[in-house]
Amino acid sequence: MPNQNKTIFGSLLASLLSICGCGHPAPPPNQPADEPTLIEEIAVNGFDPDGEPAIKKWSDGTLWIHFEAMPPFFAEDDKTENEFEEFELKIQDALGVDVRRDDREVFIIKQPNPDTAEKAKAWLEAYRKNRA
Repeated sequence: MPNQNKTIFGSLLASLLSICGCGHPAPPPNQPADEPTLIEEIAVNGFDPDGEPAIKKWSDGTLWIHFEAMPPFFAEDDKTENEFEEFELKIQDALGVDVRRDDREVFIIKQPNPDTAEKAKAWLEAYRKNRA
């Protein structure tokens, strides 16, 4: 009978620990089939040394350009904050695709061309040099 008491005690202890969250981690929630996943993140260097943007490719084909800050940190030093009020139009003109500003720091390209990510990276990296 002593082995049976150990088994019951072990089961009770395991149940108690499980209830307290000490068991196996909960499986991640199922992601809806229509929700895109991040495929690739492309680093940009040279746009704003204090907070570089990133270009994100998603499984649904969209691209996001995610800025660390908008206007960028250098704009305050340069007194050019107003240059970035409708920055989506500048990006759109440079890339030749529709660009929508999702919020202050995120710009979305719903239908990019096959080379849009590479063009965006090159344009952003040369932006400060080209405006000087």
